[in-house]
Amino acid sequence: MTYAGAGARTSICQDRKSDDPRVQDEEADVPSDELLVVINSFGLLFAILNSFTLGLRLEVGHILGHFFQNWRAAVRVLLINFVILPALVIGFAAIAPVDSDIKIGFCIVALAAGAPFAPAITRLARGDVAMSTSLFLVMVVVTVVLVPVVLPIAMSAVVPDVQRIGIWSIAWPLLAFVILPLLVGCLMRLRYEEVVASWVRPLLVVQLTCLVLYVNLFIFAFTSLFAEVWWGAYVAAIAVPVLGIALGSLISRRSTATRHASIITTAQRSITGAIVVTIFNYTQPLANVSVTVINTIGIVILLVLAIEWGRARPRKKSEPAPTAAPPTPEGAGHMP
Repeated sequence: MTYAGAGARTSICQDRKSDDPRVQDEEADVPSDELLVVINSFGLLFAILNSFTLGLRLEVGHILGHFFQNWRAAVRVLLINFVILPALVIGFAAIAPVDSDIKIGFCIVALAAGAPFAPAITRLARGDVAMSTSLFLVMVVVTVVLVPVVLPIAMSAVVPDVQRIGIWSIAWPLLAFVILPLLVGCLMRLRYEEVVASWVRPLLVVQLTCLVLYVNLFIFAFTSLFAEVWWGAYVAAIAVPVLGIALGSLISRRSTATRHASIITTAQRSITGAIVVTIFNYTQPLANVSVTVINTIGIVILLVLAIEWGRARPRKKSEPAPTAAPPTPEGAGHMP
C-alpha cells in the first residue's frame, strides 16, 4: 500500500536510476520511509478531521435548500469547476515543458474541487457564506465521483508513460477519508447537536496543526525538489487561482456577495482530496510537491483578496448613508 511512504521512495529511485552524479545526489536527498510515514499520517489526519469537523458544522437540509434556490448560479459554478477550469489547466499541463510528475500534480489539482477553507475565506470577504458552503458540499460529492473516472484518462492523455490506476483504487481512499468522516460528522450533529457543538473549535485547532505540520515537514523532506519545480509549479500556483478568479467573477455581476463566494469557491481547489489522492495513488515526489505549492500559494492569494474585500465592503455600505442634518438654531438651543 503506497500510504506507508515506501512507494514514493521507490518511485523516485526507479524513475531516476542513472549513473549521472546529479541524479544520484537527488536520490540521496529522498527522505527515509519512516519520515514519509509521519508526513502522510499528518496529511491523512488533517483530511479526516477536516471532513469530520465540517460534518459537525453543516446543516445539510438548509444547505441543499439554498443550493436549489440558487441553482442557476450553482450550475454555472459547477460547470466552471469541473469542465472549463480543468480543461484549461490540463491543457496547459499537456503543452508545458515541465517534468511529467509535475504534470500529474496539475491534473490532480485541476479535477479536485470542493475547497474546505472556501466558506471561511468567503466569510472573511463578507461574501455569501451560505452559497459557498452549499457549493462546497456538492463539489465534494462530485469530486469523489468524477476524479476516479476522469483522472486516469487525463493522466494517460497528458503523461502517456504513467501507470494506469483503476477507478476503485482512486475511489476508495476518497470515500474512506473524505466522505465517511463527513457523513459521520453530519449524523453526530443530527443526533447529539448540543454535545458536539463544543468539539468544533478544538478540532479546528488540531486539523490546522496537522496541515501546518504536513506542509512544513514535506517542504523539509523535499527541499531540493521545491527548488527544482520553480518554473512549472509556481507558475501554475499563480495561474490556477487567477483563472478561478477571472472565471468566478463571471457568475454574478449584480451581487457582490455572490460574486465573492463564486470566485473563492472556484479559485481554491480541494487540498483535502489532492492530499488523499497523492498519498495513496500518485506518490511521485514531484507530483506531491506541485500539488502542495499550487494549493498553498492559492490559499495565500485568496486570503489577501478576502481581507481586502472584507475591508472594502463596509466602506461601500457607508458611502450612500445620508449625513444627519445639522440642528437648527432653535433646536440647538431648546432645553427640555
